[in-house]
Amino acid sequence: MNRIKVLMLVIFAALFVGCENNPENEDELFSIKHAKTLEGHTEWVYSVSWSPDGRKLASGSWDNTVIIWDANTGAKLKTLEGHRWYVISVCWSPDGKYVASCSEDKTVIIWDANTGEQVRTLERGDNRVLSVSWSPDGNYLAGGSVENDIVIWDANNGQEIKTLEGHSDRVITVSWSPDGRYLASGSKDKNVIIWDVNAGTELLTLEGHTNTLNSVCWSPDGKHLASGAYDANVIIWDAKTGAKTQILDGHNFSVYSVSWNADGKHLAVATTDPEVILRDVNNRESIQKVKGHFGTTRSVSWSPDGKKLASGACDNTVIIWNVK
Repeated sequence: MNRIKVLMLVIFAALFVGCENNPENEDELFSIKHAKTLEGHTEWVYSVSWSPDGRKLASGSWDNTVIIWDANTGAKLKTLEGHRWYVISVCWSPDGKYVASCSEDKTVIIWDANTGEQVRTLERGDNRVLSVSWSPDGNYLAGGSVENDIVIWDANNGQEIKTLEGHSDRVITVSWSPDGRYLASGSKDKNVIIWDVNAGTELLTLEGHTNTLNSVCWSPDGKHLASGAYDANVIIWDAKTGAKTQILDGHNFSVYSVSWNADGKHLAVATTDPEVILRDVNNRESIQKVKGHFGTTRSVSWSPDGKKLASGACDNTVIIWNVK
C-alpha cells in the first residue's frame, strides 16, 4: 500500500471513527463511548434488537442470517440459518426465549434463541412481510406486509387470527404499544395508523410525513409515538389525539430507524449518514452526532435500561455503545 493510500485511510478514520464526543461540549446530550464492534455478518446489517434482559443482541442481515450476540463480551452465540434471502427485521419475544425474523424470501421464522433451532415458519403465499413486532404479553406477532395490510398471528401456534386493513400502500414498520392494546404502523402511503388490535379497527390516521415511513416507535409510557421517514424528518405524535407535538428536522438524509430511550426524553436516529444521531424529543435544536460506522446506519436500538445503544449498518457491523 503506497503512502497516499495510507494517508487517505488515516484521514477517513479520523473523520468517521470518533467514538467519544467531547464531554465539555455544552450541547452534548450523553457521554457515549464505543464499547464493541461486532463482526460476523458478511452483508449489510438491517435490523438490531435487544433481548428483554439486555444481555443479548440479535441482528438481521442481507447475508440471510440472524446472529445472536453476547452483549457484554461481544461473542457470537448463535448464527441462525434458514432464510433463503435478505433478513430485514428481527425482534425478541418478551420472555427472551425466542427471536422472530422476516425475510425477502416471504417467510417469518420463529427461532429458539438458546438452541438456534427453527420453532415455526409462517408464510402468506407471495405476500412478503417487511417488519415484525411481538406483543408485550408474548401471545401475538404482528407483521406489516407488501399487500398493504398487517397480519396478526398467534405466536403460540402460528395461526393467522386477524388482518388489519387501512393503508393504501405497503406497510413497512409495525410496533405494539407498551400495554399491548394498540398497534402503530407506518407505510409507503406516508401515513401512520394507530389500531385497536382487539377490535381490529383503525383509531387514528396520522398525516404529516411527505415520503415513505420507515420506522415507528412508542414512548415508554405509551403516550407518544415517534416516526421516521424518507423525508428526513422525525415526528413526535400525541398517541391519544394524533396531534404533532414536535417535528425533529435537521437530518441531512433519509431516516431509517428510530428508538426511544427508557428515560422517555431522548431518541436515537439512524439515517443514510454513517452516524448515530441523538435527539431531545422536547427540543428540536438539541442534537448529538456519534461517528463510528463506515456505511449507512440502518437500525438503532436502546437497551432496556437505557445504558447501552446498538447500531447496525451497511459496513456489515453492529456497534454497541456505552451511554451515560
